[in-house]
Amino acid sequence: MAVSVLVKNDIRLISSTFVVVKSMLLIITQLVVKQYDTSSQLLFTSPHVPSLLNYLLSRLLVWDTVFFIKIAQRGYVYEQEWAFGWMWNGTIRLVGDWLVLPFLTVLYPALAEGESDDVGNKVGSIYGYAIAAVIIAHVGHYLAVVMLYFISSNIEQHIRSKSSDETKLASNGSQSVFPVVSALLYIISPGGIFMSAGNAETLFAFFSFLGIYFRETEQHILAGLAFFVCCGLRGNGVLWGIIFLNDLFESAKVRNWNKSIAVIVGGSLVGIGFLSGQVYAYFRYCPDREWCNNTVPLIYGYVQGHYWNNGFLNYWRTWQIPNFLFAFPTWFLFYRSYQKYRSIPRLRPYVIVEMSMFVMSLFLWHVQIITRVGTCMPLVYWYVAERIYADMPEDEGVAENQWSFKGFVRRAREDFRQREGLWEVRYMVTWIGVQAVLYASFIPPA
Repeated sequence: MAVSVLVKNDIRLISSTFVVVKSMLLIITQLVVKQYDTSSQLLFTSPHVPSLLNYLLSRLLVWDTVFFIKIAQRGYVYEQEWAFGWMWNGTIRLVGDWLVLPFLTVLYPALAEGESDDVGNKVGSIYGYAIAAVIIAHVGHYLAVVMLYFISSNIEQHIRSKSSDETKLASNGSQSVFPVVSALLYIISPGGIFMSAGNAETLFAFFSFLGIYFRETEQHILAGLAFFVCCGLRGNGVLWGIIFLNDLFESAKVRNWNKSIAVIVGGSLVGIGFLSGQVYAYFRYCPDREWCNNTVPLIYGYVQGHYWNNGFLNYWRTWQIPNFLFAFPTWFLFYRSYQKYRSIPRLRPYVIVEMSMFVMSLFLWHVQIITRVGTCMPLVYWYVAERIYADMPEDEGVAENQWSFKGFVRRAREDFRQREGLWEVRYMVTWIGVQAVLYASFIPPA
């Protein structure tokens, strides 16, 4: 009973913090007066809704979200749109049609009676899909935070067996603060405004954490179903197949054939989740497109390279240096969590997935997206949570010469070493505020 009360208190703290942070981010986006690109403003011009709603949506739904809501409205039309997960666009349409649009048309009947676009959709429906995308993003983020709380409770025993001497986490049977701190850190994730503005990352993270929860409780088929959804939301969900390869090897090594079969079924679901959209696209476009003759004719890889310039070292250009700087703190957190957890057998497959994402983002992707794509990796938040409780007290010794550059560098290095967790929290809080301004202004990173 006592533990359940503590859990309720934790969830209450998590929920209130979530509301405060989300409200602040939304306010920041609305304070942006001028945008570099005005494409989103062209979508939200209806005179039948309050001008405040047009303004709010035009600041919040920019960059890729313009593609998401247009695909949700009229389906895939252009080949390059296949870079975006079919399940995410379908979810937006489902929630928009069944939840948001009926409510909107009651409030603003003229939306349902307005002009239609070239494929027969009411122009006003874009409002329903836009609001649906924002709602799903917020709900997905909250569910991901709560799910991280529970998997942190389960995984803590494996972490503490390795690092309990370095932390101040409770070890006397009382409720530990590790899960709630991990969850609170996820609220201020470097994904920031992207986890509010109608992007797939939050729902992707929730199903990633759900899959991890099922894997940790030895429910491998259910884990495969969760990661199946991940693959439908984002192409990089296929990386979760790595944990099934790891578990298959481990179970076969000890001749646990029942577990091996469950792992094979679960892993197959991951592959099916990724290939389902690719197979549909193949029968839709082939043999008329050049990628149809590739050894592995997958539309996803083709459009990522041909239309979006992803590929080996394609992003390594001098004018992209600012984006590398944006990505660096997340890479640093990936590397530090890799150092921390690589020797813990239970966490090793997650470490492999994380480092695969690290390498791909560095050499193949638009590097800055790691700040939001990496939000599916719980190791970062576990690492920072541990660092907060492992930080050393402030040194009260003799101060260095404040005017010595060498002394300044030495003190800065010592300060970071002793309070690394605090500095990482400072980075997250500062970054999500700055990122919200850049995002609403239609300025990278995106």
